[in-house]
Amino acid sequence: MRSIKVKDCMTPQVITIPATMEVVEAIRILLHNDITALPVVDESGRVVGILSETDCLQGTLMGGYFSQEGGLVGESMNRDVLAVSSNDDIITAYEHFMKAHAFRVPVVDDGVLVGMLSPKDVMSSVLEFYETPVVQKNDVRDLANKPVVA
Repeated sequence: MRSIKVKDCMTPQVITIPATMEVVEAIRILLHNDITALPVVDESGRVVGILSETDCLQGTLMGGYFSQEGGLVGESMNRDVLAVSSNDDIITAYEHFMKAHAFRVPVVDDGVLVGMLSPKDVMSSVLEFYETPVVQKNDVRDLANKPVVA
C-alpha cells in the first residue's frame, strides 16, 4: 500500500513574519509572493499564529473605514493554529484543511516550523500518485530478467 507523507509534498521554504510587523507590510509580502497566508513566529522560530488574506482585509478595511492605522500582525492574526507534522499522511492533512477551513497549514516538527502545506501541494501529490504506475514485486523480478536493449 502506497501512502503520501506531508514531507513529500510540503513547501519547505517558508516566509515567516513577526507579530510586531505592521499588517500593511504583511500585505506587501503576501501580494509580492502570491501566497494566501503567513506563519507568525516568535523569536525562537515557534509558530504563534497565522495571518491570512482575510485577516489582513478585516484589519485594514476596518482601520481604513474608521481612519485608523492598519495595526500590528499580532492584533489581526489567528492564534488558534492547526498544524500538521511532516510525517503525517496527507489524509490527516486534508482533515486539518477541512476542520480549519484553512488554505495553508503550517508543518511543525518538535515545535519548529519546517514547511507549509497548501491544497495545491496536496492535489499535485495526489495527481502524481495516480499517474505513477505501481510496480509490483513480480514486475521488479521480471524487469531484472529482461535483457537491456540499447
